[in-house]
Amino acid sequence: MTSGTAMTRAASPIGPKDRLWFGLFLALAAHATLILGIGLRSTEPQPHIALSVSIAVPESRKSQSQSDLPANTDRSAPVNKAEFQSQEDSLQPEPQPAISARNNPATQNATLPKGLNRSQLIAAIADTPIEDPAVLNQERIRRLDEASLTAATTDAETAYLAMWRRKCERLGRVNYPPSNVQGELIMRVSIASSGHLNYVRIVRSSGSTLLDEAALKTVRQAAPYQPFSVEMRKAYDQLEFTRTWQYSKYGTGINR
Repeated sequence: MTSGTAMTRAASPIGPKDRLWFGLFLALAAHATLILGIGLRSTEPQPHIALSVSIAVPESRKSQSQSDLPANTDRSAPVNKAEFQSQEDSLQPEPQPAISARNNPATQNATLPKGLNRSQLIAAIADTPIEDPAVLNQERIRRLDEASLTAATTDAETAYLAMWRRKCERLGRVNYPPSNVQGELIMRVSIASSGHLNYVRIVRSSGSTLLDEAALKTVRQAAPYQPFSVEMRKAYDQLEFTRTWQYSKYGTGINR
């Protein structure tokens, strides 16, 4: 009976009291874990990032800046920003003037040898002859006087002046004054290479305003004239000449 009673008690199921105690244990364990978990902090060390900035100053500039300062300068004294800026500006290299050569036949036709380095090229440009500005700006004018007409004119000039004379004489007959005035005048004419009239003026008057005005009107109305020939354009840009104009009862005529 005694052994059977003991076995019956051992095999009896867990009672409500046991469940209560087990539930309390689990609740206490959960609260303790939650409280301890929130209070913990990470002890792992965080990496530190350090930045270092260094300014490099050339030795030549540093030595020159130190030599410009007075010997008894106190390093603890405040630095004048304006003086320091002026010293820095003085250390900067001055801009070199550009080397240029004028366009002239000598430089256009010149050929440089192969393998020419930069210094030799600069020296060649510096040695290039520069034309005088007065010569460049000088107008190329061909002046012909009546005295030198037969000896100094070329064939192209002779043909051009003959063309001018025929055109003015043909138009001069139309502009001849109706009062049959007679006289002789000398005029000076300037024609551009394009054939346009630059100017015409009376050098010696005929004594009659009608004749002078008729001659000026004729030369102006006959313009523009024929352009210069290739030979004449190569030699000059303007042609100036003097001519004698005669008005008589037989008509008008210009000396050759």
